[in-house]
Amino acid sequence: MRVTLAIALNTFRETIRNSVLYNILLVAVAALGLTLTFGDLSPFSRVQVLTDFGLASMSITGLLLAVFIGVGMLGGEISSKTVYSVLTKQVSRESFIAGKFFGLLSILLLNFFLIAVLFFVFIKLLGVNPSYSLFTAVLLLAMEMSIIISASILFSSFTTPTLAAIFTIGFYIAGHLNNLVGIGAQQQSSALWKTTLNFLYYVLPDLEHFNVRTRLIYELPIPDGYILQTFLYGICYTILLLFLSMIVFSKKDL
Repeated sequence: MRVTLAIALNTFRETIRNSVLYNILLVAVAALGLTLTFGDLSPFSRVQVLTDFGLASMSITGLLLAVFIGVGMLGGEISSKTVYSVLTKQVSRESFIAGKFFGLLSILLLNFFLIAVLFFVFIKLLGVNPSYSLFTAVLLLAMEMSIIISASILFSSFTTPTLAAIFTIGFYIAGHLNNLVGIGAQQQSSALWKTTLNFLYYVLPDLEHFNVRTRLIYELPIPDGYILQTFLYGICYTILLLFLSMIVFSKKDL
């Protein structure tokens, strides 16, 4: 545990000095600021537009962090063999993967906290108090991004940084289109395609579970127990991906 925390702390320090982090944060802040002007051009109220664009920008920001920071750092260390200097100091590969995950997750949570504070301030300036559902929506997005980070670590453990970035983005898109994959499987007449699509449907996560923007925009109630079930779903999937990462990385010949 001490080794894992040390790696996580070192990852946090390395990432906090990365200029890419601040560029991504700046883009997110700019996107939130633009939503204040979009409200005048929309049939919805400014609060609804800000809620939609705000939560969407946080999701995209998390994806960019996972790709440019997560894949870039871990994948770069593996491809450049600098990971040798860490693993030769009696550090297990499992502790290395876990430490990288918690370090990247802490950066993501810090980033989400800063954007969320600005997000809530903007909503307050529009004369509306942030609702409990809005807070839970941000928490669900953070849980979703923990899955994306663990996926980026898995892909980085067995392929190049470029391919890992492509796979991570594809994983994110496929996760949000998983319902369409299930519908497509039911409409297929070919047994091969139907089996393939069904396999993808059950293997890939349904990231739309973490997206409650539509409910917030149209003021629809969130079902009782939905938040807890979605959190447990996200935790289980994150643990599964990290477990696979540890298995693949432990068998990798560095």
